[in-house]
Amino acid sequence: MSTEALQQDPYLHLPLDGLRLIEASAGTGKTFTLATLFTRLVVEQGLRMGQILAVTFTDAATQELRKRIRERLELAARVVDSTPDDKDSPETTLTRDILQRHLQQGAESAAQLGRRLRIAAEETDLASIFTIHGFCTRVLGEYALESGHTFAAPELLANTRELHAELAADLWRLHAGQGEHLEALLGLWKSPDALARDLPALAAELPLYPQPPQTLIEDTRPFRDAAAQRLAAGIAEHGDTYLQQLRGALEGGILNKSSYKSDWIEPLFQQLLQWSRHPDPTAELDERLERLTLDALTAKTNKAKAGSTPQSPLQPLIADYLQALAQVTQWQRQQSIVLLHQLRNEVRQRLAQLKQLRRQQTYDDLIDNVANALHGPHGAHLAERLRAQYRFALVDEFQDTDPRQWDIFRRVFAADDGDAALFLIGDPKQAIYGFRGGDVHTYLQAKALAEAAPALDRNFRSRPGVLRAIQALYDNAGAEAFLDERIQFEPVLPGSKRSDDDYLLDGKPAPALTLQLIAGDADGKPLKADASRDAATAACVADIHKVLSAAREERALVDGKPVQPGDIAVLVRSHKEASRVQQALAALGIPAVTAGKQSLFASAEAHELRLLLLALLQPADEGRLRAALATVLLGEGAAAIAAMEHEGEQQRLHQERLLQWRERWQRGGMLALLSDLCAEQAERLLLLIDGERRLTNYLQLAEALQEASNRSIGLHGLLDWLQTQIAHADEGDEAQLLRLESDARRVQIITLHKSKGLEYPLVYLPFVGIATNAPDSSNHRTVHDGEQRVLHWKIDKEDPDWKAVGQQVNADEEAETARLLYVGLTRAEHALWISGGALTGLATSRLGPMLQGLPEHADIQVIEDDSGPVPTRLPPEREQALPPVREVRRSVPHDWWVYSFTQLAHAEGGHDTAAAATEDSGGAADEPAQVDVDAESPTEATVALAEVFDPRFAGSRFGNVLHAALENVDFGVWRDWQPGLAAPDGQAEIIEKAMRADGYVDEEIADGVALLTELIGQTLTVTLPEGGALHSLEEGERRAEIEFHFAMQPTTVPALLRVLHAHGVVRGRNGFGLRRQLEGLMTGKIDLTYVRDGRWYVLDYKSNRLPDYAPAQLDAAMRHSEYDLQALIYTVALHRWLRFRIGAGYDYARDFGGIRYLFCRGLDATRPQSPGLYAHNFAPELVHAVDELFAGGRDGHAALLARLGGEA
Repeated sequence: MSTEALQQDPYLHLPLDGLRLIEASAGTGKTFTLATLFTRLVVEQGLRMGQILAVTFTDAATQELRKRIRERLELAARVVDSTPDDKDSPETTLTRDILQRHLQQGAESAAQLGRRLRIAAEETDLASIFTIHGFCTRVLGEYALESGHTFAAPELLANTRELHAELAADLWRLHAGQGEHLEALLGLWKSPDALARDLPALAAELPLYPQPPQTLIEDTRPFRDAAAQRLAAGIAEHGDTYLQQLRGALEGGILNKSSYKSDWIEPLFQQLLQWSRHPDPTAELDERLERLTLDALTAKTNKAKAGSTPQSPLQPLIADYLQALAQVTQWQRQQSIVLLHQLRNEVRQRLAQLKQLRRQQTYDDLIDNVANALHGPHGAHLAERLRAQYRFALVDEFQDTDPRQWDIFRRVFAADDGDAALFLIGDPKQAIYGFRGGDVHTYLQAKALAEAAPALDRNFRSRPGVLRAIQALYDNAGAEAFLDERIQFEPVLPGSKRSDDDYLLDGKPAPALTLQLIAGDADGKPLKADASRDAATAACVADIHKVLSAAREERALVDGKPVQPGDIAVLVRSHKEASRVQQALAALGIPAVTAGKQSLFASAEAHELRLLLLALLQPADEGRLRAALATVLLGEGAAAIAAMEHEGEQQRLHQERLLQWRERWQRGGMLALLSDLCAEQAERLLLLIDGERRLTNYLQLAEALQEASNRSIGLHGLLDWLQTQIAHADEGDEAQLLRLESDARRVQIITLHKSKGLEYPLVYLPFVGIATNAPDSSNHRTVHDGEQRVLHWKIDKEDPDWKAVGQQVNADEEAETARLLYVGLTRAEHALWISGGALTGLATSRLGPMLQGLPEHADIQVIEDDSGPVPTRLPPEREQALPPVREVRRSVPHDWWVYSFTQLAHAEGGHDTAAAATEDSGGAADEPAQVDVDAESPTEATVALAEVFDPRFAGSRFGNVLHAALENVDFGVWRDWQPGLAAPDGQAEIIEKAMRADGYVDEEIADGVALLTELIGQTLTVTLPEGGALHSLEEGERRAEIEFHFAMQPTTVPALLRVLHAHGVVRGRNGFGLRRQLEGLMTGKIDLTYVRDGRWYVLDYKSNRLPDYAPAQLDAAMRHSEYDLQALIYTVALHRWLRFRIGAGYDYARDFGGIRYLFCRGLDATRPQSPGLYAHNFAPELVHAVDELFAGGRDGHAALLARLGGEA
């Protein structure tokens, strides 16, 4: 922008009050203008940074705006007392004008103003610049009382898929189990997954159509069934006669031969005859049955034969049956509508209950909660408080807002009292987020209310030639370019930033817009869809190849430098189109990257690792071995894999490699294995055009797999986990593709939606002229009815209202496509490339009207299709030298491992600890189904009531359910429970949910709940040795399922066993598998940790069934299953944590209360000293000795063993 233009900038003089709308076309310096407004508010109105609210669309946009405002305020602070200079930038001149105009009023000195500006610049990090969700979070937190919310914010759910899947499954079980709802439910959704996908729309705060009927129709199925019986009887009696009549009418020319033919009449009567033997009213009969009624036959009787129409007693029976079917269809439709609205209410209630119970909320909840608070009883007071806090509000990207967001800003900042000002900034031509709830109609409604501020009419992004070319396209398209007369293309003037000489091709300004015309097929007709995409891709890639080839010869220069691949962007509509372009570029040796959100688990590398895991599970399976070897990661050629059929030695070597990899996984985890493989294959992979991206994906997947394996889910569990992630790959999840530094040196392939707000030197749009006609199979459609957005649900696809809504949706989508095209065209700084010509659907696409009859233009180069030779592969270009790889001096010890009690306990004889690495360390997985202990015979005094053995409720599966239920029940409500009573209110549902989660079926639930109620009740009410029961513990005094990890320095097994045996622990054990040394991490999960009277306790639930639960038998059971070792590991873990938390004041003997093992099946809470309760406190000498062994390494061993008087 020139100095003269800046001095005429209308935003120097725009009043900073009221409700105003700033329309900012693409590239017109919107952020520059926002910085100007901020500066004026600080200078002229004396506002602090916290008093100015700015709301924009993304976190990245908030950071960019914050940065620009800080720079402008720092600039203002520097020039406030300086003199003008001819070398001042236009921005400096504009800022100086603002400052001088204020200082001329004499309200403060330059020094005072400078001090205020410096403070404002320093406070920029504290500025109230938020996304809409960030703003709502702040409101709910700071004004909890006025908004009716708690001060402690609930957990924010970034992804609600699991929540919706859980709710949908519950609703499906509830309503599918009710026979009267099943048919209506299946008419709306085919499965719980389909219901889960529709839950966000169903729960939305929009009017839902069709509306429920005022009066309900009675069930008409009995009438249909009766009509079916009458028709069946009529067919049996009159069917043959009626068929003969129809044959005669056809032969005699009575009936219209084009409407009635024997080739369908004969099969229809055969179908009717079979149906009549077992009449099923729900069976679908040929729809041409309606043509056999008297009315239909009469209408199709030839005029010359009038009065000769065949008549039969069967005809009224057919008519009655068809009428009954129509009435049932109407009744079913009504049932579906009623169920739909009922489910909507249930969904909203249950979602609210689940979120409240779990203290969770979604991003949409943040907005809804603020909007509801403003409509609530304290809404006026809340709005007043917000106006007092924020004197001025700016809402950026307002075209992407929705009615709820606009309602918030309007109620707070557009009040009539004038206490605050509200400026809206947006561009309706860039409203492209309808699929995310953005509503351009809301923008247009607000525009009608707001006072129009001067439009931003200077473009600082693009070369003047690009601006002229784009204007020529829109001039040619006319007023209907955006399919909405309220949205028009506004010509913009070039700013001072770009000139046509910025992009030179062969020493001359390059064409601003290149239009590549694709030739038709052999008959001169437009190409089919796939052929169009192939041709457009080939032309696009060929042009990129030509530009990059010229750049290597320094014939294509941008800002004086050769064009680089990173200067080029290809804008596409889908990831499928992106892959098509990326593969074509890779074939020519041109590096490219697909930018934007894409789930890591949707990548080819995730599928490759799945094949590797399958092979690791079964190394002897030849098919799995070959599939793994064929992956890009392992890179075996087809010939080598085929040769394995005849070369047994080669196959044996590959299987040995698999076994070695499996052992590496068992010893070091998936991250160690995949790191080794990537290092081994790196040289080969980096020669691939996308090798760096592949390596990054392999390693990121390795980290995710390692994190999953930390839950000790084993190799089978890891494969299941990976397959689940692949099946539910979600680009909204946090697991996204990493971006590499070198991506900036590659051609950027990005979707049109993701390109909004970005800019690129050269932009290619290969597919915008190819119309897409994807069928609409959605269950619901959201449209604007002129006043508000409404939701229509598909009950009957033939319903005229549904079809009319479909036409409106198509029109809205076409309009959004037109706006999306504008976004794509305005991303280019220096040049655009578009394909046209004989593409499928070009005439009906939004690009078609722009190209139809386009006159010649100096800035537009039209290239007729020339099927020249295929471009040759570009030789690789030397990249900037990378620094040498840091030398790795520390190696991971071979014996380093992740241990748990389960692994140590299972490591016997020839079984290494690694062999148990797939065992689950949590819940009941460390408990055998039954324990046969050599103990004294039970006595009547020590045996609890005998429990009848039920195999359904035994083993680790039932143990897992018991643990899950104890983790989730409310301890306190069991206070008054007595044996034989039902579970307290709400607890049976928790127990049932735990059972269903582990696969128990309906027939088992009642018995299981009864048994678990008894076990849980006894567990929570039994008197503990230190006094009191678990039910008396407050939430802050206990913590369930604590997962721990603590480090073990090299610990020789003989030394460890010497210490353990000296204190009577695992005396029957002489080793841990084949290992002589333990080193790595000890991990586990403690069922319950609690504190009572200042002392800490470890508690473990056991579901084992013992012959007796007296103290002697419990001692024997503890020794038999080596639970004493488990208890000691848990003790050391809590001991280390307490020492860290309490610090120097911690004393094990004083602060540690001991361990409690509750064998739940043997507890009897009615007795003062219950059987089934094992209590112990390890000697401080043992705990300290084991702690020192694990912490001290070899030197610590020597010192400890010297004290013990022995050697390891």
